[in-house]
Amino acid sequence: MSESVPTCPNEACIPERQIAITQDLIDGYAEISKDFNPIHVDRAVAAASVFGGTIAHGCIPLEPVFQAIQSWLGADQLPPGSKLRLRYRAPSRPGDMITASVAPKPSPAGDISATRTLGFSCRNQNAQTVMDGECDIPI
Repeated sequence: MSESVPTCPNEACIPERQIAITQDLIDGYAEISKDFNPIHVDRAVAAASVFGGTIAHGCIPLEPVFQAIQSWLGADQLPPGSKLRLRYRAPSRPGDMITASVAPKPSPAGDISATRTLGFSCRNQNAQTVMDGECDIPI
C-alpha cells in the first residue's frame, strides 16, 4: 500500500468524495452497529484517553471511498469478490471533513486478469492522511 494515490488519465479519474464527521453521525453509527465503545460515544471517557476526545468508528471515514468507487462503477454497491486493504494512519474526529481520493492503479504489462486495483487516500481538512489503501474490483 502506498500513502499517495496514483495520478490517473482524465478518462479514468474518479471524483473525490467527502464526509463530515460529527458526534451525531458517530452516535448514529453506534446505534446501528451496537458498537458503544466509550472511545466513540462517551465524551468524558474519551477525553481522558490517549485520543483526548471521541473518535469515529473506523468505517465512517471509509464511506467516501465506497461512494467514489460506486459512482465510478455506476452501481449501488461494490461487486461481490471485491477486496479491500487499508491502513489507519490517524483517527477521525468530530469536526473533521474527510476527503477520499481514489484512482485506478496501472495494471502490470501482460496482465489479463478481470480485476482492477484502485488506490485510495483519505485526508482530513488539514491534509493529514487518516487512512489509505487499495481495493481490488472484479470487472
